[in-house]
Amino acid sequence: MAQEIKNTFLKSKMNKDLDDRILPNGEYRDARNISVGRSEDNDVGALENIIGNDLVSGTDIGNGLTIIGIYGDNSEDTMYVFLTDYEDLNPSSPTNAPANSKHYIYSYNAASKTYTRLVQGHFLNFSTTNRIVGINIVEGLLFWTDNRNQPRKINVNLARTFDPGGISTLQGDYYTKEHQISVAKYNPYQAIQLYTRVDLTVLAPDAPIPATTTSFRVGEDRLTELSKFIGATVICNETNPTTSGSEYVTVTDVNFQFSPTTGAYTTVTVSPAMTTPTVGQFVSLIKSSMSNESSDPTWPGDPDFLEDKFVRFSYRFKFEDNEYSIMAPFTQIAYIPKQKGFFLNGDEDAAYQSTIVDFMENLVQNIGLIIPLPTSANKIVSDYKISEIDILFRESDAIAVKVLASVNAGTVSGQSGLDNYYTYEYQSRKPYRTLPEAQTVRVYDKVPVRALTQEMAGNRIMYGNFRDKHTPPSNINYNCKIGFKSDTGAFNNWVEYPNHSVKRNRNYQVGFVLSDKFGRQSPVLLSSVDAGVEKNGVFYAGSTIYAPYDTESTDTNVLAWFGDTIQVLVNDPISSEIDSASGTPGLYAIKNKYAPNTGEGFAIAAWNGTFITNSQYTFRQDGPNGSAYPNNQNIPRVDDYMRGAYTDFVKVTAISGPTGPSQYTVTTDGRVNDVYLRNDSVPNTDPDLKFTYNINDLGWYSYKIVVKQTEQDYYNVYLPGILNGYPGQKEIDTNNSGGPFPTDETNLTAHTVLFNDNINKVPRDLAEVGPDQKQFRSSVRLYGRVSNLMAATPGGGANEEEPGNAQYYPRLYSTGKNAIGHTATTIATASELDMSYSQLSTATIEENGGLAGNLTFYQIDTDPLIARISTTEKPIGWDATRINNPQQSGSVYTWNMLPYLAVYETEPVESLLDIYWESTSEGLIVDLNAGVASSNTGVAGFQNLTWDFKEDIAQNAFVTGSFFEPVDNQGLTFTLPVQAQLDSVTNAAGDTVGSKFELVAGTLAAGTLGKFKLRYIGEGEVFTSTSAEQEVYSFGITCETDDGDVTTVLLAGIPGDFGSLENIQPAFGQIAPITKTPSNGVLISAAEWNNTNYANGGAAGLNSQQLRFSFEVLSSGNNDPGNFQMNETTGQLTQRVTNYDQGFEGNALGLYNIRVTLTDANGASNSPVNTEGYSPLSVKQDIQITLEPILVNTGCLTPASDCVVNGTTQGANFPSSIPTQINETQFSQMAASGLALPGGVFGHWRGGYYNQYDTIAACTYYICHGANLTNNQLSEANGLEQDQSPQHSPYTFKYRIGTEAHKSGIITFTVNTFAPYVAGSSSSSFRLPRSQFYYRIPTAETPNPVWVPLNRENEVNEVGQSYGTVLSPMGENLTTGTSYVVDQPVANNGWNANNYPFTTQTGDNPAVYDGNIFSRIIADNGPNGVWVQTIRAFNFDELAPSPTFTGSIGNQFNGIEYAIVCFNQQQISPSYTDANPANGGLVRSYLVADDLHMPTCAPWVLQNAVTANGGPGNLFKYKTSAPTSGPLEYDSVLPDFKWARSPYGDYVNELYTTSTGGSIYRPSSESAQYINVLLDTQAISLSEYTNIPQRSSQSPYQIPLAVNKDLQFAVGFDVETGKKLDSVYVDGVGAISMPSDYTSAYSSFPVAKTGTLRVKQNT
Repeated sequence: MAQEIKNTFLKSKMNKDLDDRILPNGEYRDARNISVGRSEDNDVGALENIIGNDLVSGTDIGNGLTIIGIYGDNSEDTMYVFLTDYEDLNPSSPTNAPANSKHYIYSYNAASKTYTRLVQGHFLNFSTTNRIVGINIVEGLLFWTDNRNQPRKINVNLARTFDPGGISTLQGDYYTKEHQISVAKYNPYQAIQLYTRVDLTVLAPDAPIPATTTSFRVGEDRLTELSKFIGATVICNETNPTTSGSEYVTVTDVNFQFSPTTGAYTTVTVSPAMTTPTVGQFVSLIKSSMSNESSDPTWPGDPDFLEDKFVRFSYRFKFEDNEYSIMAPFTQIAYIPKQKGFFLNGDEDAAYQSTIVDFMENLVQNIGLIIPLPTSANKIVSDYKISEIDILFRESDAIAVKVLASVNAGTVSGQSGLDNYYTYEYQSRKPYRTLPEAQTVRVYDKVPVRALTQEMAGNRIMYGNFRDKHTPPSNINYNCKIGFKSDTGAFNNWVEYPNHSVKRNRNYQVGFVLSDKFGRQSPVLLSSVDAGVEKNGVFYAGSTIYAPYDTESTDTNVLAWFGDTIQVLVNDPISSEIDSASGTPGLYAIKNKYAPNTGEGFAIAAWNGTFITNSQYTFRQDGPNGSAYPNNQNIPRVDDYMRGAYTDFVKVTAISGPTGPSQYTVTTDGRVNDVYLRNDSVPNTDPDLKFTYNINDLGWYSYKIVVKQTEQDYYNVYLPGILNGYPGQKEIDTNNSGGPFPTDETNLTAHTVLFNDNINKVPRDLAEVGPDQKQFRSSVRLYGRVSNLMAATPGGGANEEEPGNAQYYPRLYSTGKNAIGHTATTIATASELDMSYSQLSTATIEENGGLAGNLTFYQIDTDPLIARISTTEKPIGWDATRINNPQQSGSVYTWNMLPYLAVYETEPVESLLDIYWESTSEGLIVDLNAGVASSNTGVAGFQNLTWDFKEDIAQNAFVTGSFFEPVDNQGLTFTLPVQAQLDSVTNAAGDTVGSKFELVAGTLAAGTLGKFKLRYIGEGEVFTSTSAEQEVYSFGITCETDDGDVTTVLLAGIPGDFGSLENIQPAFGQIAPITKTPSNGVLISAAEWNNTNYANGGAAGLNSQQLRFSFEVLSSGNNDPGNFQMNETTGQLTQRVTNYDQGFEGNALGLYNIRVTLTDANGASNSPVNTEGYSPLSVKQDIQITLEPILVNTGCLTPASDCVVNGTTQGANFPSSIPTQINETQFSQMAASGLALPGGVFGHWRGGYYNQYDTIAACTYYICHGANLTNNQLSEANGLEQDQSPQHSPYTFKYRIGTEAHKSGIITFTVNTFAPYVAGSSSSSFRLPRSQFYYRIPTAETPNPVWVPLNRENEVNEVGQSYGTVLSPMGENLTTGTSYVVDQPVANNGWNANNYPFTTQTGDNPAVYDGNIFSRIIADNGPNGVWVQTIRAFNFDELAPSPTFTGSIGNQFNGIEYAIVCFNQQQISPSYTDANPANGGLVRSYLVADDLHMPTCAPWVLQNAVTANGGPGNLFKYKTSAPTSGPLEYDSVLPDFKWARSPYGDYVNELYTTSTGGSIYRPSSESAQYINVLLDTQAISLSEYTNIPQRSSQSPYQIPLAVNKDLQFAVGFDVETGKKLDSVYVDGVGAISMPSDYTSAYSSFPVAKTGTLRVKQNT
């Protein structure tokens, strides 16, 4: 049975670095579509298949597009992808994507492999800086939000049906506009109209048919259309005199005719006669859509349903996804009283007799509800996705809203076609359902303006981190007045609501509510002016107004009066800026104004060729090339928008011109509105301005006027006459217990009878009364409206005793506001007041107060209640004692009062609901603003207005460079100078900052009279982090023209433009190139930056504020190490210093190019614009920082004078005699004098065999602190006893290198052995010395600590022993009985076990530990000597105590001390005698201490490699191979040169790409981290090293010539830092020898653990 191999992958780690053979368990080389099992059963760690990825072709992803959102619908196996190529660089203040940008939503179905475009177009307004993280799909509706646009959704099924062919289809898209995809639906802002209107252009009459005053003609056959206007009122304002509504001219007939001259035409007949309109004049026909159908027996409605109801109508849209819009504004009450509200014969008698007016019932039975549509009826589905229209109904005294009908879009389209109105004929039918309360109170959709995220719960979409509303303007500049309805045709309310009127003696507060296209509304905005203004001789108050009663009969012409209305005068256009930070959305339609125009719009000429078709608009500019109005040449451009005829706006798709005399033809995607025709009411001397717009989807779109009126319920008290004074009495003594009535109360007191409902209308106060009280007062205030009178007066009869009545004019308070009312001081029965029938005078009997007193009061015989009324302010009624008729001269008849209708109005009840009532006055803001602009005759703006307000501005400097001049709305200057004053200066927060600026007027002498400048008078500025959004100043300048027209022009501050404080770039001096080491914590100090005099551009004393330093590491040098840190306030740049205790070896050496940026304004701003100078500015400088290696302190290195490179002579480099064991006295003397054995050369001077221990020599080399040379410290082995024992080396010498301990850098020790060949001898052989490395760290507390062996983990290349293991000759780590290479390159030692009693090994192993015997013998057959070298290097930072050490070392730590014991060196052959020291024939060794990174003494086969390379500081040139993937891969080196600081290839810690250093070599990827390196010895004429050839085992024992061996190494470097990689093997070396004869045998395990022994033999 085959063995089962099972691998668990608990690490879940992919490892592509290590060789397959040494891949640890739990890791894997490569995998796809797997996951590691995490279950708790026995399969934990097992691999499991997972669903993978597939490459989808045929998409446009990657074609310049970025995926900004993705969502997977697992239920449909579909992925939704959001793509764009637009990047908004300032997402905090978004800019709409340009028209040529690309935006898409695609779906990909994994099952069918179909890639379908759902939506495309720049209206999506995506940006790569606004990732879409909130995406959900609910029942086929895809919702998303990006915190840039409002939340949106699409129906993916409907979107797919329009693109079945994927991205290549030519079929149109289903969604093309913002309002089609917004979650918030389109808001129907217009109320239903209750009138129809047509404006007709009169044709010239045919000659055979003379013109009359009773008919006119219009072109074409319009019989069907105009027949509906029979009965309509005729208006014509262009005739002289005009025909207005008060003329009551109506259409009586319409006929179609044909003339050979003019072709088809339609004749309209009118009556009574009107002024004959001439050709080209406009005649308007206006007709109410409310009618009474009693005369039509075929009318199907309920004639009585509306009779007692006051109803309003509205509508709402149902959209394709079963969503509903909010309700449109309700109409006013659809009501016309019976008899048109007139009292006819007998009605007045009936009124006072019954106390009610019974004909005040609704005459209306049929109502044509004319519903405005957002586009043509045949496009409401495609453009707005409307599926139905609900017709809504509400009664005035009910809360519920009911549905009259639901009309589907097909019916609407079929009936209305191209028109953007649908007429629903309401025939007094009952509603069929009631809306739920939640929909009744839904006045807007709570859909955020923007939301960062969304989530779905229970099929509901929830938004998070959102902004729920717009910030509205603080106010609107308008005034109000109460005036008569205009019947000139300018407004239609006198026809639409013929009997509606503003109630008088009331206070009204008028406000505006703005709304975006989706129904998000502002709060009520009031007027910015409280004081009234006069316009065209008419006074307009502020937003709060009072409607007074008439005080004189001439105040109102009742016969021509259609009612009162609130008139609003808007002085300035409604404005709003787009400011994301403050939440102001701007306007939906923004007027285009193209430089250099100072005026608005474009002025069109009075030209009969101006015409409009369904797709084109042709016009001429006023004057050749617009010369008549050169400041108004904002000609339409492609992608502009214009007001549409059937929809709100149409887009300009093309424009041609100018041709001829400034003629243009504009092509649009729909018919433009007739407002673009020439306005005939504009004089030819004035420009007729037209405008184009840019669309901002979320801007303020519409407005409606709302009114707060809290004085609500009141009564009309219909009385049977009012008696002025007291009635006549009879038999005072008998019948009148109270005595005679006063005779002086006429005009002070009045009496009237209360009965029926009037008793409740004027109630008695019963709160505090006694049980027997019979007379009461009433606190109800009464306002007289109609007073009764006698005789032939207006409203009265012609007979002498016939009563009548007339309007009563109350007296007002002295303020002109609020009428003075009357109160009933007493209410009691007639008998209680002594006014019973029997107590009053008769026609013949009177004793007091006049005759016929018993006829004064109505039904006095029933003892009715009589109210005694105080009329001290102004009398009302008729008196009982009047003998002569005051209105008929010479009359002698009695005209005492008789009962007749008089009317009081009760004081209204004050409502506690402080709410505004919706009116039907609404419209688009763009139309309102256009009307305001065209009617403004005062100063509308200024020309030549410049702005220069930088933060370095001096006091009293002008911020407007030149004088600016007032202009009107046509951009024309004024003939006479305008007076102006600076009224307000506010910042963006609305705070007043008037102390900063002043307005300076020009002078006559300077030729600048009537012109102005703005001057800065502040005390210095500085651009801060809030300046871009806060220091944007707006100026209110009140201007008065010569004719007294006063206007306040707001020079609104624009972020990044006019009114804004401009930033100036900061500055600093240049920092010189910097050289540091990895141990320097501070790279650039704060003091160095202070010396550069860095500053912002602000005023002195402020120019150090809010400066921030930052930096980046450029790619032109070393990679960013990730630990450079800069103090943003001071600029101090620091790095993480070397700390081996924390596993950090320091930053990579080499050149770092950094770019330092000094930024003002704290380096951050919520600037609403992306305009240079209005956001934080910065200055940059590039600085070179070179990290050089940390150098070794020279006091611990071999002095230059002791740099032994050959050891072949005596004298200074070799002792002339054999010293004995140096005693302590001798050593102290040598140490004190700084002398020792010159060069540290030691050797063997006696012949002998291996067991002659007294012939073996040794030397201990010391590097130590100066103070440690005393007190016999070095004579104390203290850990070196074994290696210094006589058994190992009978002749032991001691030598001190340098004068101090190791305190910095990486120190290298080279143990160099040289054995000259002795001429004449058959062979030379010697035993290599064994070297052992120790270190210690003395302190004051422990001055002579134990010497500690230096293990391989302490060595730079990780060469050496591990504690407790068998040691090799040079300290390599071996295990007894194991055969592997120790130092390369070497050959077999050549000794045969049969001939010599040494333990031998096969393979390239020169020595193996065997008890106390070391087989380290090298034989030389001449003719040259043998050179052997081994290297060790130690890093101070790795060995030194942690910088955080807090023990007793403290500041007394004076460095690291080393003891290097070289022992067991032996001269074997020839003998001492043969190798006469005088001939230099003895083997000798010496040790050199040098700096790895700045070498000065590098022995290299009888040469100093440093000298050969040109001296200290020069880099060594290396050949390198192509990158490899592993540390055991050999590759031939190429002439791809790199440079290093050391000639020792196995100790190259980093490579440079140039000979001057600086640029560190970094591998391109982790899969190519290893390269082979080889010192280019030929470039500096250094000898090659060789192998140790194997001696033949047959006599004679011949040794072949040595063969050159390349010192080539496989070394890995870090991708990021370029630093040499540590060994990937346990107890392995970092640089592995890769000789040129590398074979697969070298890939065995031991080769990765051995250092490299350098040998030069007989070549």
